[in-house]
Amino acid sequence: MTELVHERWLELRDRQGKTYRRVLVYAEQQPAGTWAAWVEFVSASGEAVVRTERETTQSSLQGVAYWATGLQRTYFEGALDRAFRRRVQGRTESEDLDGGGMVSFRIRSADPRMTAHVMGARATVIPGHRRIVQDDGAAEGAIIYVRTVEPALTEMPRIYEFLAHFPSRAAAMTLAQRLEEDLRGTEATLEIRRTEVALDSEAIVTALLNAAGSGPDVAGRR
Repeated sequence: MTELVHERWLELRDRQGKTYRRVLVYAEQQPAGTWAAWVEFVSASGEAVVRTERETTQSSLQGVAYWATGLQRTYFEGALDRAFRRRVQGRTESEDLDGGGMVSFRIRSADPRMTAHVMGARATVIPGHRRIVQDDGAAEGAIIYVRTVEPALTEMPRIYEFLAHFPSRAAAMTLAQRLEEDLRGTEATLEIRRTEVALDSEAIVTALLNAAGSGPDVAGRR
């Protein structure tokens, strides 16, 4: 399981001048019991996320947290550059044509547990929490929690905002199937790029791919 260990608010810019304002340190337990950690940077608009390769390996999750709290701005500047180079080097023509993207979506629901339900978490979920979604064929995507917007009136539903990250069409389908399973039987309303989408995996994947093909939007915009 991937754990969000540390969050920092910093204004950083990559080589192309894109601004990033949230720094997230994640860790994942390895087969030997150690914890591998990496750093992710979320752009100021929320539509882009870049990540480094493994930055450290610690014997415990607490060790990763201790390591992360001691990092200085200069370290994160270098880490953003490594993440930027990793993204540029890893982007192939086939990946660009295969339907990958980062798309904002939101769920309208009166259920106060909806965030934990969608994120597959038992405990409290905080902004930046990432849920890896993977099928047997290793088509891996991720759902990232952005925020919850409380209603202006008590009888109105909450708005739960997320990002869907999928490197390929196969990963988009995996995410769509997961969302359908999670939301089936609820009274939730799913919106992708502010357009309501039926709670059906085919409709969801079509909306995700169409949104990815139309370019970035601003996650969290009201």
